[in-house]
Amino acid sequence: MFLKRPLTSAALATGIAFGALATAPVLAQTATPGAELVEQDGMLDAFIDAAMNVAEVRDGYLEQLQTAETEAEQTEIIEMANNAILTTVEDTPGITVDEYIAIGEAAAADPELNQMLNDRVAETMGME
Repeated sequence: MFLKRPLTSAALATGIAFGALATAPVLAQTATPGAELVEQDGMLDAFIDAAMNVAEVRDGYLEQLQTAETEAEQTEIIEMANNAILTTVEDTPGITVDEYIAIGEAAAADPELNQMLNDRVAETMGME
């Protein structure tokens, strides 16, 4: 778990910088365990709750990032955002950071899973 934290932070920084909903980039184009995680009871809802909370946190930091005047300020904002996003996911009941990243990676690699998650988010937000 210790070695995954720096990788997680890098992945989350990428999510902040590029605005990805699922904060982890695709690390491989092969099937990941994330698709199987979604099938577990409550995992889909937990992932969506976490993703919506992460998006809210990310949006707040994106505003700050856009007004940063130096690279050092941008780096500091990204580090703060990474910590806030990690805390947000860790505080979401029913999902771990590793599970959240695995599902995000699976959705990025699997258009059907991605569409299912997007449909569920739209349903959750009342945008059917």
